[in-house]
Amino acid sequence: MPNEIFSISGLPFCVSRDAQGSLHWQGDYRGMKVNGALPIDNGSECVILLDPDASKEQTFDNLLRVGRDGNVVWKAELPQDHDAYVSFHRTPEGLVANSWSGYRVRLDLATGKIIEKQFVK
Repeated sequence: MPNEIFSISGLPFCVSRDAQGSLHWQGDYRGMKVNGALPIDNGSECVILLDPDASKEQTFDNLLRVGRDGNVVWKAELPQDHDAYVSFHRTPEGLVANSWSGYRVRLDLATGKIIEKQFVK
C-alpha cells in the first residue's frame, strides 16, 4: 500500500511512495497536469513540474516549489525568455532541470534561481 508523503489541502493532488521506494503522484495542481513531483523538507513542501503545454502563454513558469497550503514558495528561473522546463531531478549537487530550448541548469533549492547553466542540445 502506498505511503502518502505530500498533499495539498483542498486540492486533488498528492504524492506517495510505494513499497519499492518509487514516487507516484495523482491529481492536478490548480487544474494543470503535473508531469513530475519531488517532496522535500520531510514532505512539508514539494517541487512540481507542470505540463509545459498546460498554459496558452508563451512564457510559462512551470517548475514550482509549493507548500502544503498550495501556495507557491518559488517559481524556477528560466534560462531564457519563451522557455519551459521539461524534466528535473535531484542530484548530490542540487536540483537539475532541463529546458525545452536545450539548457541544463542547476537551481538553488531554496530560491529557484539558476546557479549554473549549460546549453546541451
